[in-house]
Amino acid sequence: MKMYASWAHGSGLTVESPENLSRIGHFGWGADMSIKPGKGSWFHISVPTPVIVNDVRTHLQRVFLLFDAEGGSIRNVHVYDGSSKVQEFNGLFLKGEHRTGLDGQNTFNLATQHTVIFGIGISFFFIADIGFDSAIPPSRLILGTTGGDFMV
Repeated sequence: MKMYASWAHGSGLTVESPENLSRIGHFGWGADMSIKPGKGSWFHISVPTPVIVNDVRTHLQRVFLLFDAEGGSIRNVHVYDGSSKVQEFNGLFLKGEHRTGLDGQNTFNLATQHTVIFGIGISFFFIADIGFDSAIPPSRLILGTTGGDFMV
């Protein structure tokens, strides 16, 4: 089998609950969001998907989400093929800078390879910190790029 990698720029990020954000920014270098303290939102981005290569359906092996999360954390990452959920990664607490290379915080290996039917999308939930006794720094979520590894 041969591997096929496909990536999408972070500027294509969409927000499910914009009322929970204090800033939505799309730039040449990616998406830059600020979420209100104690609030959260699902974010969605599609991965360019090679469904059939040389008359053979591809198999998704892993997805990548290159991000920087400050003042909050990514708690869930869900992978979809069209409207069907492929796999959930829940109970996460992803923070910090993870845009410059692949690591254990931004790489999500599927339990089993998924035969691609339509198109791959990644949805993830970010929640901003809230300060009860003291002020907290503003939240910032930056998405530089996302991608997937497909086997052919």
